Parts: sequence; C-alpha cells; structure tokens
Amino acid sequence: MKARFVSLAVGYALAGGTLRRKGSRRRPWLEVRRLETEGAYLGSQARALRKASTPEARCVEDMVPGSAFYDICRLRFQHPWLERVMEICCPDDEQRVTPEALGIAGLRGLAQLWLDAGCWEKGEGRIVPRRGDDAPPIRAALAGLGIPSSAPIGRNWIVTIAPRPMEELAALLRPYVHRSMRHALRASPVGHGLALLPQSGLR
Repeated sequence: MKARFVSLAVGYALAGGTLRRKGSRRRPWLEVRRLETEGAYLGSQARALRKASTPEARCVEDMVPGSAFYDICRLRFQHPWLERVMEICCPDDEQRVTPEALGIAGLRGLAQLWLDAGCWEKGEGRIVPRRGDDAPPIRAALAGLGIPSSAPIGRNWIVTIAPRPMEELAALLRPYVHRSMRHALRASPVGHGLALLPQSGLR
C-alpha cells in the first residue's frame, strides 16, 4: 500500500503538486490546484490518495479565487508517508524532477506531468517544467520509452516532441489519464491544467 501511495504522490508532485512542511511539527503536505473546470479530475486524485493511504490521512478540498474567470479547486493532503515523497522529490530541500522520481512514478506519473506542464503548439508537444534543470531527466525518461525530444534554440528548459512521436506518447499515456482530461491528449490551440492557472501563488 505504501509503495502505491508514494508512486501516486510523486507523480502528482512532478509539476502540478507542491510539497511543503507546515505547522510547528513541520509535517509534510502535498497541495494540488486545478481550474474549477477540472474539479472532477482533482476529486479523482483525492480519492486515489485516500484509497492508497491509511485512516490517519488528512485531506482538505476547497475552492480559492482565481485571477481570471475560473476559480481554483485546491486539494491539500497530509500523511506520514509523504516523508518518503519529500526525500524523492525534494533533495536539498528543493522540489525538482529527478530520475528517481520519474522511475517511481512510471507512466502514470509521466501522464500527470503532461497534464500539468504539457501543451500542444503547432502539432508538437511541449513540456515546460518548473525548473530548467528538470528538462534533462524528462528527456531521458522519454528516450527510455523510445520517444525522441529536443529543445528550441536558446530555450533548453523546454522539452519539445515532434508530431509523430507525440502521437505515440499520447497513446502510451492514454490508459493513465482520467476520462475527463483525455482532451489534453489531442492537439488543440487551447491549453489545459497549469497552462491556464495563475502562476503567482502556485509555487
């Protein structure tokens, strides 16, 4: 059960989730925010974490004002097993994408990374991670799946995937994407997930 929880939580923390220690006891919390239009998906994330954890878990779901038309759904989750997630995702107390995190999260985590940090641009797939040094391990993970990627000239923090490999990646990720979010696997001029969230207050 613990391994399942850690894998889920690491995946949620790759791009969209924020890990922080809070309170006088410095307990680890995972916070995930999504647009209210993606509330059904956030609810499925909360249910998955509760199912994979134990009764001592604390789960808080609420809404906070957004800076644009939509409000923001917020999930906050606390459990002792998040200590292990912090070890994986926050080496030197800095949250980042690591080869270990990508290996533990697997395809489900890579699907989460795409939902949170990916977008389509002129038929290509683009992943824009939180940190520039997150890009190399992401490229390595994609290469391990046989998916080539590159970086735009002068923008090496972006992971670019050509149309044909992106179609292959979308097919690999589809079984791990909630039905309410499968539109994100199709080329569209409209962004999704964090691309539409106000960046202030998310980090």
